[in-house]
Amino acid sequence: MNENLITLASLPYSKAEILRSLLESEGINCFLEQVDFLQDAMDTGVRIRIMEKDARMAFPILERMLGKVTFDQSKGENYVLIPIDFSAYSLKAAIIGFDIAEKLGSKMVLYHSSPRPEFLTIPYSDVIVYDSAIFLNYELTEKVTNQKFEEFLNKLTGLIDNTRWKKARPEYIVKVGEADDDILSYIQAHPPKMIVMGIRGEDAQAGDLIGTTTAGVIFNAKVPVLAIPEKTPDNWLQNFKTVVYATNFEAHDFIALDKLLKLVKPFECKVICLHVNQGNNGELDEAMLEGMREALCEKYPYAAFDCRLVHSNKLTEAIDGFIQENQIDVLALTTHRRNLLTRFFNPSISRKLVLHTQTPILVFHE
Repeated sequence: MNENLITLASLPYSKAEILRSLLESEGINCFLEQVDFLQDAMDTGVRIRIMEKDARMAFPILERMLGKVTFDQSKGENYVLIPIDFSAYSLKAAIIGFDIAEKLGSKMVLYHSSPRPEFLTIPYSDVIVYDSAIFLNYELTEKVTNQKFEEFLNKLTGLIDNTRWKKARPEYIVKVGEADDDILSYIQAHPPKMIVMGIRGEDAQAGDLIGTTTAGVIFNAKVPVLAIPEKTPDNWLQNFKTVVYATNFEAHDFIALDKLLKLVKPFECKVICLHVNQGNNGELDEAMLEGMREALCEKYPYAAFDCRLVHSNKLTEAIDGFIQENQIDVLALTTHRRNLLTRFFNPSISRKLVLHTQTPILVFHE
């Protein structure tokens, strides 16, 4: 049984060669196999195969290469990361993520994590007993994952012009592990310009408005995350014109707006700073909003700005109503306003809203 081969991961060729050198330096034999889900559709992927007896030593090496280490976050890489789980939500995110990467002149990387094999959770002992059923299950999981990946790519390429797809030549990464932990580790090592992902996925329960993986990435990623609802139009980016940023007149808002403006500058869209007055001094809020408008227009003369005030005791409902009435394309929030984010994703509140049905949410760290 120990001489059977298992797949450690499927990676772009350049990363596969790096991993092979790391494995061989630790005395682990490995073999590279070509993977061609769609001929000429993307950069040729490579499957890294190892002996099953070496799995315990090999997986930590893979983890260290793809993440689990500290890198300089200021040195971002020119790519858009799109985590996928083969659901309708991730297909929608992949379509829109492709358009965004093309607009930014960036590479697109599709990232999928399969469930971690059980043999990695078996404690070390003097004698390791190999359960053939565990490895057969792993091989079946690999086969099913490859089949789903191919079906997903067939759907995706069927919705994108073939010439554009071939020119973009996206890359993909398929590995085992916990999806949110793997994504966060990977972006720590390789910070992208942006993460684009479905607001839900296969992990979401019936009453959830946001999947656990998406929530984990949104609240912990150090790069901007664009969460895409399933009902967002495929041509969303073509009609992308307006972003609303919810402000509470805090000092960090100007820092957050600076990051937001740099992020959306290539899209030439309008940014609206929205404040909801919840029964406080309305005249003071108007004065502060006017001061914010003047400061922003002076500092960013190239950008299109507006500042708006809404009076309501119901914060989330007021923001959602403004989005609907003004045909807003993106709601921008920072993780600093965690309470507001949490309230939007609270089913007791959000089931009264229609925001989650079609409006993407852009979340970034201040």
